[in-house]
Amino acid sequence: MSFSKLNPLQRSLVSAFSALFAYAVWAYMMNSEHGFPAAIKAAAVQGGYSFLLTFVMTLLIEALYRYVSAVVETENIKIALTWTITCSIIYTGSWWVNVIAGTPEVFDTVILGYVVGGIYTLAYVLGLSAKERIKSGFTQAS
Repeated sequence: MSFSKLNPLQRSLVSAFSALFAYAVWAYMMNSEHGFPAAIKAAAVQGGYSFLLTFVMTLLIEALYRYVSAVVETENIKIALTWTITCSIIYTGSWWVNVIAGTPEVFDTVILGYVVGGIYTLAYVLGLSAKERIKSGFTQAS
């Protein structure tokens, strides 16, 4: 089954499980020299956090794109607004979580996530836009 044929919840879950796997493997590899317990703990924490963040972020993208589409007609503005609002919410939350946790180097800590999250959000929104254009093209042709 094609990713675009899944409903928003299913797409969010597929994305979240992909993030869980990728970030858990990465965290395990980065911490393996500290022993199995440390590596598996890092994998569980980073994988779990990545699952949760990606799941919420993807649901947010889906909801915002649907909302923006209802009030804006121009596709490029829909894409830009959805990307900007989603990233603003996620970036602000990530920044403040690190500030509250007392992270010494907040910017250095969050910047990679901001870049990856921004690219992911843009790619996902572009996918929703393409899906919508295809759907409306078929509707108009019918």
